[in-house]
Amino acid sequence: MLSAAAAFGAAFVSACGNSRGSGAAEGAPQDYAAAGYESAPPQQMAQYQGAPQQQPRPQNARGLPANAIHVEPAVIVDATGFEQPMGAATLFVPAGWRAQGGVLWGQEFLCTNGYVFNWSATAPDGVTSIAILPQERWETSSYGGAPSTPGCQNAPYTNVRQYLEGLVQRLRPGARVIDFRPRQDLQNEFSNLNSQTPTAMGEMRAWVEAGEVLIAYQEQGRDMRATVATIVVFNLMHTNPVAGMAAMDALTGATFGAFAATAPNGQLNFAVAEAIRRSLKTNPQWQARIANHNAAIGRVALEESRKRAQIINETNAEISRIRQEAWNSYQESADRRAREFGELIKGVETYSDADAPTGQVELSHLYDNAWRLNDGSYVLTNDTSFEPYRDIGLEGRRLDPVR
Repeated sequence: MLSAAAAFGAAFVSACGNSRGSGAAEGAPQDYAAAGYESAPPQQMAQYQGAPQQQPRPQNARGLPANAIHVEPAVIVDATGFEQPMGAATLFVPAGWRAQGGVLWGQEFLCTNGYVFNWSATAPDGVTSIAILPQERWETSSYGGAPSTPGCQNAPYTNVRQYLEGLVQRLRPGARVIDFRPRQDLQNEFSNLNSQTPTAMGEMRAWVEAGEVLIAYQEQGRDMRATVATIVVFNLMHTNPVAGMAAMDALTGATFGAFAATAPNGQLNFAVAEAIRRSLKTNPQWQARIANHNAAIGRVALEESRKRAQIINETNAEISRIRQEAWNSYQESADRRAREFGELIKGVETYSDADAPTGQVELSHLYDNAWRLNDGSYVLTNDTSFEPYRDIGLEGRRLDPVR
């Protein structure tokens, strides 16, 4: 089983754009700053980068250009899965957003090998957010059998649209699905998982489906919009009819988690959500430990799994150190020889950044100009007249693309 972060990092890479089919009018993005994205980075992030604190904004500062992104690195921490906390994945989030959650372990997650991703970041307005939702696994059959894996559920989902519509109702009861679209771009990333194998009694088949829904719902009296995307791997065991018995089908579905973005109606910025989605990367050291864990699931007792999930109490200083090491680890492990091909697949641009661990950083290719600010955060914008100190009170330098 791939980890949720590995799947997001590999697959959520193609641009959503700003149109949404039949739901475009209801979810069309507005000015980036109007959605509550413009905000100074938290003090602890400046300390984490070893950078000076934010300077007072100059008089007559105009703020960020419309539709620009001011982002900073964030780390999703696995605090209890192994003998000490580890950074599981890294991503960029808008500066000033508050993150919570991480990788969770427990007996309630036995169906997904004992752990799930459950992480979110929220804007200062308290309602605009992005989230990585837990991966799930379920079974269904034509003969009404009980789940074969401990902790798994019976569910009737036989395609990605059914799953997403069911997930939405569990997350937001009464939410209205405005639009659905298949995500062929995401399916293509995992086409190697598609297979069909004849058996003595029938066949075994595996295939990948990916999709995205746009939904409407009410929260605290506000008209809200959200987009939720996921990838599902289906495995079917089909037995042909024999001796008067009907054919039998046993279907299993497993997701890589889901990526969600929410905002008030008219403020859901699809380009911003896609840029955040693309930036998600798995920490190679954590991924190696998870691969070993997953391989051992069938060979060890559940007690051993619980031992690996014991809670480790760590100080705030230790968590800060882990976050920095995880971020540096990802940057140092980038495959430089495949950079140009990776940029094409992932929809990113590689910039020279002398302060990054490898001297380079990958940022969304949807923006023509990139700036690194003195507090370690970044601003992406198509406005060529943007000046960091004049506009938002932070010194910074323009980054040049690697050629």
